[in-house]
Formats: sequence, C-alpha cells, structure tokens
Amino acid sequence: AIVSNPKTGEILAMGQRPTFHPKTKEGLTDTWHNLAIEESFEPGSTMKAFTLAAAVEEGAFNPNDTFVTGSYKVPGTTAIKDHSGIPAGKRITFLDGIQRSSNVGIATIAMDKLGADKFREYLTKFGFEKPTGIDLPFETAGIIQYKYKRDKASTAMGQATAITPIQQIQAASAIANNGKMMRPYVIKEITDGNTGKNTKTTKPTASGQPISAETAKKVREYLGTVITGKHGTGKKYKIDGYEVAGKTGTAQYSEGGKIVRGASDYIYSFIGMAPKDDPELVMYVAIK
Repeated sequence: AIVSNPKTGEILAMGQRPTFHPKTKEGLTDTWHNLAIEESFEPGSTMKAFTLAAAVEEGAFNPNDTFVTGSYKVPGTTAIKDHSGIPAGKRITFLDGIQRSSNVGIATIAMDKLGADKFREYLTKFGFEKPTGIDLPFETAGIIQYKYKRDKASTAMGQATAITPIQQIQAASAIANNGKMMRPYVIKEITDGNTGKNTKTTKPTASGQPISAETAKKVREYLGTVITGKHGTGKKYKIDGYEVAGKTGTAQYSEGGKIVRGASDYIYSFIGMAPKDDPELVMYVAIK
C-alpha cells in the first residue's frame, strides 16, 4: 500500500507484507524487496483509469455511446472476454462499462476509438516506460508488451504489460493534480543533527503533463461513478464525508511461466483519490 500527496509527489506512507524488522532482521527471509518499486506486474483493471484518461484527452470517449458486452474479437487469436459479473450480449453505455470494469468496453475504447498507436503514446506520457526516479534504491522499470494486437488490447485493460505500484502512483497524480504529473519522493528534508541546519530540501518536481486540467476533472468525475454507480465495482471504497474517485483491479498472475488459475488466485487492487474535486491524497493498495 502507498499513500501520496498528488500535488507534490511526497510519499506519505508505504508498507508491505511480508515485511522484516529493520533492526532484528526478523522476516528478512520472507522478502527483502521493496515491492512498491522493485517489482513490476500486470496491474489489472486499475490501468483502465489511464486508458480512460488518454481517450478523454483525445476526444475519443463519449460516456453515452454504447457497445455490446461479451467479447472483443482480436484477429488471429482468442477474443478478449468480460468477467463473469457482466452479462454477455447486453448493450450498455461506455460509462456503464467503466463502472462495471468491462474488458470489452475498454478494449473498444483503446483500439477502435482512440487507436493503438495513439494509446501507445500515452503509455510513455504517463511514465510507464521508465523508472519514476524516486529517491530509493533498486527501482525497476515497467515492461511494455506492444507487438501484437492482442498485447495492445490487453495492455489497455491491465494485462500483458507489467508496471510497478510507484509508477501507478505517479501516473495517478496527473489525474488528481489537474494534469500535472509529479515525481514521487520519500525524503522531504535532511537536517544536520549537530547544527540543526537544513542541508537538503526536496523540491516538488513535475515529471510531465500527459493530460489537461479539464480532462483530469472529467476523469475524476467518471471514476467517481465507479464508487457511486449502481453497478460500480468500487462501492466498498465509499467513505462517509468524502467523495472518492478510483478504479478497482483484478489481475491474473503467472508463476513458472504459466498463469495461475485457482479460484481466488488474483492480484486484487484499488487506486483511489479523495476528495474527488481537489484530491489531497492518492492511495494504491494491492493484495495477492
């Protein structure tokens, strides 16, 4: 789990399980990686927030347009299908598709409305191609699989391409911070213990502006309906007294080169921000 200030990029909290005690080293054999920055994985449907943002920026998303649920045909390979919670063969709006987390809806938006080449540009703009530059060691980069049409369509819904949690935090700051994407950092300042003088202060740094302020506001409104909509997958993330915007994720993962297919073998996640109109916090949480 990671909590950040999207206006500055400051990481306010970061934790993981398994973990280890920094003094006794108890638990070190379970894991010694900082999973937030050292491990990339297929994020699942939280990626749809950024696919949506790209489409809104390019004028390729009309919330009231409709599509038919069930499957999205990819020439030469198996079709992309919706998850079991969405009835097949039903005509629904694209906004309803976002709320229900429809794979077919987002693939249609990315491939047919926005276009694969244009969508690829936004993967770079949102920082998924390189490390964020956070002030922690051993940060890894994402792995963008974008050779075949199946990979392109799957990337739009959070499969095929692997990214890190901290990359998602950085990308989400653009949606929360009116289009300006902020580089994450941990060390706010360093003070000399003997003199009390400040020897280093981290200045907030923008790492890009993938979308406009207008787009960011619209995307927050759309992602707000993921929590408030009748069929929204994010209802459990509603918080009394606050309006939340966000996107749920459910991703398969592989071990030994093969997809793990147990009944509950998924990475479940959520990326959210609050208050929706002017977010002060962004949070990402993932559980395998």
